[in-house]
Amino acid sequence: MSTQDVDRIARYNEQRQQEYASSELIRLLADENTAEPTKKAVLTYLQPWSNAFQRMISARVTFESDPELRALALEHQEEEIGHDKILARTRAEDRRLVWDPVIESGASWFVDQFAILPSVQRAVLAHLALEAGSLVLSQAGTKAFPDDPYFELHDEADVEHLEMGYRLLRERSDWTVDELITVLDRAWQVIGVVSDRIAECARRDTAA
Repeated sequence: MSTQDVDRIARYNEQRQQEYASSELIRLLADENTAEPTKKAVLTYLQPWSNAFQRMISARVTFESDPELRALALEHQEEEIGHDKILARTRAEDRRLVWDPVIESGASWFVDQFAILPSVQRAVLAHLALEAGSLVLSQAGTKAFPDDPYFELHDEADVEHLEMGYRLLRERSDWTVDELITVLDRAWQVIGVVSDRIAECARRDTAA
């Protein structure tokens, strides 16, 4: 695929990253005036999303039949395994295991897409949406929780995982700009809804 096409995808995705950086959840974490209990409550509701991320990357591996992209999916899975447990250790004082229909529905949408999308679109979903969103979240998380191993780990790893996606697009020709923008648009919408819900639940639980 041409460099111009990859650049179009990159510009579109960067725009969505910037929009996400202005979301309720990111502003809550980045704001120095956010109360400590509210910030900690974010971690409580981030846990089910982190747990579900493990299901997402496993689904990608399970349903990927393209040898090159299966190898990439396995590499990604190996680097992500156990990150949910790191978050659990970070919030060791809080043993609550919450369930929320919005968070679970958003996670299920991603798992479903990894099962049904064509190979390149599946990779784009993982690397250009989930990892890009995780990068924005981690950058805000390191401000809210300095030296936290969960956010530090993602802040470093997500940059490389994002670049994996762009490298793939430069190497492959079995995709179109319109198809990928449609996938990315839907993914960013779901990420936005889940993130808004996490922020809403954190504020609600600590309103008193």
